[in-house]
Amino acid sequence: MKRALVLLAGALLAQGAVACGDSESAHSGANEPLTVSNGQFFEGSYPTDQGGPTITSIARFRNSVIPAGTTAKSIGGNATNSALSVAVQLKDLGSGYWVVPVGVPDQETPGELSWRTLCNFAHDLPSGPQNLMFAAANRNGQFGAPSLLSITTTPFLPEGKVVVSLSWGNDADVDLHLIGPSGKELDPKHISTTPIDDSTMKPLPGAGTLDRDSLANCVPDGRRMENVVWASDATDPPEAGTYTVNVHLFNSCGRPATSFAFDLYVDGKVVQHEAGILLDIDADNGAGPGLFVTQFTL
Repeated sequence: MKRALVLLAGALLAQGAVACGDSESAHSGANEPLTVSNGQFFEGSYPTDQGGPTITSIARFRNSVIPAGTTAKSIGGNATNSALSVAVQLKDLGSGYWVVPVGVPDQETPGELSWRTLCNFAHDLPSGPQNLMFAAANRNGQFGAPSLLSITTTPFLPEGKVVVSLSWGNDADVDLHLIGPSGKELDPKHISTTPIDDSTMKPLPGAGTLDRDSLANCVPDGRRMENVVWASDATDPPEAGTYTVNVHLFNSCGRPATSFAFDLYVDGKVVQHEAGILLDIDADNGAGPGLFVTQFTL
């Protein structure tokens, strides 16, 4: 780790010398459409090809469809062994780029060094096709040609007439439980507010459906978010009446506490917001009553 930090510092100093005498901004990059947890932000144009090292692969990622708001998305690969750092940017978005140090030699590919970025995508990121750019730099601050990774970004919230959303602040296994007017309880094991049609094995019309069991079994998914969505089709409105919202800390995953927020959206607008904190002693593996948060009427 010490070696990687020294290399990153060297690469950044060298990069500053390439900037034609212009001083680099101290802007943190916190409000950029892309932030990189293990990198440093530099304001300005993305580096041009100066005959530097080559990105030989971009392979260490699971899914190219990335919802806005995704955190800690690991994307990595290899570079030629003269590389000291890698610059990353969402092409044509933001006011700068991020630089991360290269890692250790790749055991399976002699002569190449590994690299990894931990990418966080803003909640308001535009939806649709995007390109991530990666370029390697040597100790003299000379960058090679950028390599592109095509991704598709999707909205932070799923589309629907009514959306119930629960989000939380760290990698704990938190579950949304929603009890409908008829007493039917939605949870990660029962993902609909209405019974399932036996012929199609799908929820009956008018059902609100849970989109995911986020962080199930403490496996990070980059979301920390669960949504219940009623489709926009006005011919199948939600069941009328009062809904009860409970939040369960299924497993604290070693965290002493986690904050959460509940939001109710109707036609894309927030009509109700609540927030709270769950402590590790509240973890109940889904067996307890959970924490009562609020009620709302549709």
